Amino acid sequence: MRKYYTLCCILFACLSMSGQLIINEVLYDPSNDMLEGDANGDGVYDQEEDSFIEFYNTSTTNFDASGYEIWDDSVANGGQLRYVIPAGTWVPPGGALVVFGGGTLTGSFGNAVVLKTDSAVGMNLNNSGEVILIKDPNGQTVLTFDSDALSNNPNESYTRNPDITGLFEQHADNTPILFSPGTKIDGTPFDTVFVVMDISVQGQGGASTISTPGGTLQMEAIVMPTFADDTTVSWSVPAGNVVATVSASGLLTATGNGTVWVTATANDGTGISDSAEVTITNQNIGLNEPVTTSLAVYPNPANDKLFINGPANLSHVKIFNLSGQLLMQTEDLQNGISVANLQKGIYILKADSGQEDFMARFSKL
Repeated sequence: MRKYYTLCCILFACLSMSGQLIINEVLYDPSNDMLEGDANGDGVYDQEEDSFIEFYNTSTTNFDASGYEIWDDSVANGGQLRYVIPAGTWVPPGGALVVFGGGTLTGSFGNAVVLKTDSAVGMNLNNSGEVILIKDPNGQTVLTFDSDALSNNPNESYTRNPDITGLFEQHADNTPILFSPGTKIDGTPFDTVFVVMDISVQGQGGASTISTPGGTLQMEAIVMPTFADDTTVSWSVPAGNVVATVSASGLLTATGNGTVWVTATANDGTGISDSAEVTITNQNIGLNEPVTTSLAVYPNPANDKLFINGPANLSHVKIFNLSGQLLMQTEDLQNGISVANLQKGIYILKADSGQEDFMARFSKL
């Protein structure tokens, strides 16, 4: 018979905890029938050491459980602090944290984050008559579990069924096993992938300018936390910009004067990103280089479209203002070059055939 308990005190009072952690399974009364109660897998049954609490991170970000406390009851009822989760303890999104009473933790436990209390102290989880408290580092109670509301001697864990969202029932009600620390009720693992939570972008050494013609700047992305499973990033600059290009490794190369935002985006699917602005000057690219042949362009002055009268093998066109700033570039010459977005004035067009350079001056109406 499936035993659901609907008293309010059975459910955990999931008060805040940033809305991230819940308790998914509790074993406060391991079976003393030989090794049926050996939850920590060390080959020895021990009422204190084999007890455990399994927490689950319901959010999409890593949860820092450092400093959270396990109490065996309230101070008013004689409860004591039993365990403080160590600094640097993180739980991945959709992942589990299991705290055992002690012993030698043997096995993978679904690759969950697994800890144990000092065996001399234990968690002292009584079979009845107490409310287990979980407090945050500020001493605020954020989760509770009332063992007295459940049967006094279950000899197995109480677990949510289904995991995470279900009500609590005795573990063996619907499975052949008595507990499943670190895994779902059916033995399959929770997620174990830590994700990126923050990225900070800057130029190497804090640099934010390029002032040499065709110069480069290595961009850097500081990814946090450092233990995220995938700390790689993808680099990008705005599409259509004529100021700089960026390589897959984050090397920024100047192609014109102006400013450009360089962005690093996490590759782990979180979409976390950051950008840094780089100012580029002194890029009179191409205008001081020798030009083999003049090029005819029409109509001149131009309004919307500019056409080139030159060799058929022209493949790359750049347009500069008179200060040498690269304003646009294209390799699509089939239907003319759109100059509709240029301001009224005089411009220089440079074309490349792969063997020769061509240049022309034109006016924009």
